[in-house]
Amino acid sequence: MDNERDIFQAQENSHAFDLWLIVIPLALSVFGIIMITSASGYFSIKQFGTPWVYGMKQIKWLLVSLAGMALSYSVPIDIWRKVSPFLWILAFLLSFATLIPSFGMSVSGSSRWMRLGPFSFQPSEFLIFSVVIYLSSVISGYEEPPISAFVRTISVLIVSAIPLLFQPDIGSTIILFAIGLGIFIMKYGWKYPLILLVTTSVPAIILIFNASYRLRRLKAWIDPWQDPLNEGFQIIQGLIAFANGGFWGVGLGRSLQKLQYLPAAHTDFIFAISAEELGVLGSMAVIGAFAVISVRVYYMWRDFDDEYRRYLVFGLWLSILIPFFINVGGVTTLIPLTGKAMPFLSYGGSALLATWVKIGLLLRCSAENNRMIKRSAS
Repeated sequence: MDNERDIFQAQENSHAFDLWLIVIPLALSVFGIIMITSASGYFSIKQFGTPWVYGMKQIKWLLVSLAGMALSYSVPIDIWRKVSPFLWILAFLLSFATLIPSFGMSVSGSSRWMRLGPFSFQPSEFLIFSVVIYLSSVISGYEEPPISAFVRTISVLIVSAIPLLFQPDIGSTIILFAIGLGIFIMKYGWKYPLILLVTTSVPAIILIFNASYRLRRLKAWIDPWQDPLNEGFQIIQGLIAFANGGFWGVGLGRSLQKLQYLPAAHTDFIFAISAEELGVLGSMAVIGAFAVISVRVYYMWRDFDDEYRRYLVFGLWLSILIPFFINVGGVTTLIPLTGKAMPFLSYGGSALLATWVKIGLLLRCSAENNRMIKRSAS
């Protein structure tokens, strides 16, 4: 183990940061642009007369996101820690602003979007980002009994979730709590999160059964063929995409499900279209890419002695990895659909920008980690 660690450190020290943490996300983003162009080509032709519109928009967003990544990388981690309370308050206010008609936009019955001139974005993406930075500071900055730390953590999460519940955005709320409790568990263990899970399970079940749309979605997940033309339609069409693709896929650009069969083909169901066109091999390549990044992040995480950076790296990667699992689980029917985009791959500017800003912070942590290793070695 020591030899493996020394080899890893020697490789890392030759660069300012771990190159895998930028090469693989960039490859995934480029692959996402290709799949977005393929998945949206039919609708793009009908709307604009050319198949390239959504792909070109995503290229522009990727350039903006890379600039955001460079900016977040340029700021020292200690500065991020100092400004984290202000970032959290700002993101919280922006998330609430989506509920005000003059600022927010209602899409499919949810007020999750905010318009700034010709641009629109989801403040929830940056609320989750700010909570990771702030909560990492809160948990690492105090030495207190576990129950006090738990109350402090839950207070931050409940306050942060208020605008998300009003929008409503249940998916982002689940991600928010999963990340926050994950950071807490790193330091204090599972006891209090498990108590919370047990005590809130009954109210959660009541909420599901009291809301008709949630109950319909749960029934569609259990048996989509009960209502194949309404609630179960997306699930069935996604499964058909996987079945069509088989092992080798039908070929890039040759998907049938994107031709008005599968709604949100270039957003929530981009993974299903990728599986149809590129088969099991394409799907496993995407999953493998996330697995490789996870290993690299783990190597960086284990080298930190500083509590704040350990929690920050863990929280940042959780905020990328959890939406990945939710998206893959939803389109493959392992879990109910929640409408979360696939990181790096799905069409959308605010999610891509937020994800690349997180990558910028991970790169900054990697660079600072390498500098500390060099100092200790010398």
